[in-house]
Amino acid sequence: MICLRKYMESDKPTIEEQITAVLIDIEQKGFSAIQPFSIGDVELRMKHFAQNNGIALACEQLYMSAKQLQHCMRASKGAKGLVVSAEELVRFPKSRFKMDLYYDGECFIYTDEVSKFIIHPNYKMKVNREQVKLVNFITATRVKDPMEFTLPKYKKVK
Repeated sequence: MICLRKYMESDKPTIEEQITAVLIDIEQKGFSAIQPFSIGDVELRMKHFAQNNGIALACEQLYMSAKQLQHCMRASKGAKGLVVSAEELVRFPKSRFKMDLYYDGECFIYTDEVSKFIIHPNYKMKVNREQVKLVNFITATRVKDPMEFTLPKYKKVK
């Protein structure tokens, strides 16, 4: 895990530090009150695919939330061996650029053939008691079948 000393001293934590802080909260308290945060711009291949296929992107930034990070770490996934490691979650904002990207008709999926990270292009959620729409990380899980992405419902984003 990333050392949180810098996180505590700095006014603006890095994306990796924000994810780590949420994961530590979840591990220690079972939840995190940290508000959703941007993990960077929606990348160009996602933007172009959305524009060319009539998919509405809620915003220009990709967000993560404590609720969604908690969802991907839940015990039921752990019991099935589907939990993605904390390190993979922390690395995701940068590693996504090297991953394959697919669209399944509803969500975008980043995959390295070992894990997959699901992104909703127009996700409704409450932030500071206000309903907003975001391009939001939904969950992450292990890939059970490497042939999954050859199914007709998946369109590869180039």
